[in-house]
Amino acid sequence: MQVIIEDHFLGEVANYNKVTGKSPFPDQVIKAFRKRLYQIKQAKSTADLRMIKSLHFEKLKGKKYDGKYSIRLNISYRLIFRIENNEISRLEIICIEEINNHYS
Repeated sequence: MQVIIEDHFLGEVANYNKVTGKSPFPDQVIKAFRKRLYQIKQAKSTADLRMIKSLHFEKLKGKKYDGKYSIRLNISYRLIFRIENNEISRLEIICIEEINNHYS
């Protein structure tokens, strides 16, 4: 499975680059993001992710989230992404879009 991180800040965090300024997320959320990113990269397909119950892998509802999915980072934050398929190589591509406060 291939991972594309579309958000600049999350891309910097994923590469362990030093981020200047105040982080928009608590340290525990950043740590959870890196852990979930590792789990996504280790999975062979989204079916592997669905089997890990603690991720709470779910398809989102509503116009704003049409075609998007989420996994839980902690009780308040979730990672929003979409799934694309490469027809040639039959590879699933996870396109990470944002971290969202579930209750905002």
